[in-house]
Amino acid sequence: MIRTFKYPLLPNRRQAAVLAQWLECCRILYNVALEERREWWRMARKGRTYMDQTRELTELRAQDPAYREIPVGVSRSALRQLERAFQAFFRRVKRGEAPGYPRFKGRNRFDSFGIGRVSMEGKKVRVPKLGLVRFRKYRELGGEILDARIGLRAGKWYVAFSCDLGEAPERKPVQDPVGIDMGLESFATLSDGSKVENPRFLRKGEALLARRQRVLQKKKKGSKTRAAARLLVQKAHEHIRNQRLDFARKLSAELLERYDGVFFEDLNVRGLARSRLAKSVQDAAWGTFIRTLVGKAECAGRWAVPVDPGGTSQRCSECGLTVAKELSERTHRCLACGLVMNRDHNAARNILALGRSAAVVFSLSPN
Repeated sequence: MIRTFKYPLLPNRRQAAVLAQWLECCRILYNVALEERREWWRMARKGRTYMDQTRELTELRAQDPAYREIPVGVSRSALRQLERAFQAFFRRVKRGEAPGYPRFKGRNRFDSFGIGRVSMEGKKVRVPKLGLVRFRKYRELGGEILDARIGLRAGKWYVAFSCDLGEAPERKPVQDPVGIDMGLESFATLSDGSKVENPRFLRKGEALLARRQRVLQKKKKGSKTRAAARLLVQKAHEHIRNQRLDFARKLSAELLERYDGVFFEDLNVRGLARSRLAKSVQDAAWGTFIRTLVGKAECAGRWAVPVDPGGTSQRCSECGLTVAKELSERTHRCLACGLVMNRDHNAARNILALGRSAAVVFSLSPN
């Protein structure tokens, strides 16, 4: 089981300047390698692989002293990043999806590089050719460190450790599950009738974000004041992102503490994010919550299972009769059995029933 532990990095001025130089060199190397791949294919209809460009990097380091000052693992991480971008491109082509060809990276679109396996001494990480760098170790690191990555986001450095935690805990049979219907009016409605309010972090922070964006648009391109204004916009976005992630982590932990199985809608979040409700869907950040829930469930030895949401809001959870409703109708009324309840609560009960069926089919329960 591989997990990532991310911490704020606290370099001094000299260390921060060196890290910034490495980041820029990696960005340039990424763009040069991408240009080489494009030209090779255009001129000779031949591709360049990661190993080809790694050998060329060895020759470049022998000729250019500037690249010799950068740890070889840092330089190779840019080539690995490009290789993964092409692998994802060809994978989408084979699946018949709309592939996005790898793009050149501007200064604001390349924000991290790998440093390989590292060692730690207390609250310091030993970075090759840089020495010990402090980081804020607010939680203990678990497992064996496989890789580490340093990045810069919204003006702040961070270090992320990829760790092998060993085998995942054995998952227990589902005894007390819950179904979740995710929505926009309420973030989630549980099958027991309780609701989780939608925090709407973007709506609450968009006034500040709009002011900072207006200031940014008035600044001259390439000026220092524009760079400072851009940093303030980035910090506003980063604050909203952190709020969403914190909310998802706390809600996931609470649900997994109360229930041993969580059944949720298998939503096409990307498709919904392109609809007329795009802003509200993105503000709800269902994808962040689902990824967090699934990851925490694996670590806790519990189940988080997606179910097909088709018809869950139209079908009566008591008798199974289909009761057609418009999206604006928020109350479920079944003329056959007389059940009257909130539309989302009815959908959550249907999701729970589908989850119980999946539990039986996939042996998630002792029955």
